[in-house]
Amino acid sequence: MGSAQVRLEYEGEVWVASGDYKVEPDGTCAAFEPVRCHTFITESTFGLPIYRWAPQSQIFEGINEWWRGNAAQGKASVLFAYSFGKAQRILHGIDSQIGPILVHGAVEPLNRVYREGGIRIPETHYAGDFKKTDPALRQALILAPPSAGGSSWMKRFGEYSDAFASGWMMLRGTRRRRGVDRGFVLSDHADWPGLLWAIEQTGAERVMVTHGSVGILVRYLRELGLDAQGFSTEYGDEEDSNPTAAEPEATTAGEAQS
Repeated sequence: MGSAQVRLEYEGEVWVASGDYKVEPDGTCAAFEPVRCHTFITESTFGLPIYRWAPQSQIFEGINEWWRGNAAQGKASVLFAYSFGKAQRILHGIDSQIGPILVHGAVEPLNRVYREGGIRIPETHYAGDFKKTDPALRQALILAPPSAGGSSWMKRFGEYSDAFASGWMMLRGTRRRRGVDRGFVLSDHADWPGLLWAIEQTGAERVMVTHGSVGILVRYLRELGLDAQGFSTEYGDEEDSNPTAAEPEATTAGEAQS
């Protein structure tokens, strides 16, 4: 599970191209492993100094507290997260004893793949099988992709509180434009300290930066004495680009969860 790196060697020269990566292990995929090289190609989705992630255990506890609070009030908890990887990371990290866990149809097929791969994913139920009058909904956590927000699919849950789990929740503007009750700062990309640590661990003298805040990271690496340059690529996923193009107005980790 997870992304991969590619190592190329020719006449003693070693290049390594990273996939998307984070440096904190999460239990659902192999941890990031620095590979020594002369040239390192890195993504920089969150390549600005404002992006500094809190420990994921703190984020999961925040989700648990939000879910418990909603259940105590008899309303559903709808958490938007990207279906491939992010949703499974959340399922692996939360307290599944709080209540039933329902998922969107885009999430469950990937849950099965993770389970078959030996990753602990708690029992989940297809949200479409529940009627609006089902009392289980008032205690449930519902995981859905961001595209479900504001759609007719949401009407089945009656009264609910909604939240979004993404690194972009670090930005007040993104949270405001998303219109959700809560924002949980959880990303499958490295933050600023993580990017710098990963680059340093490779020992690379040349760093090629792509996707995200390329210019800022390149300039900083040059100030450190590295041969750094940016280039454009066509790859990406849902979290790679800020969906609301919010201004970089950061919150603290605690503020982002409140």
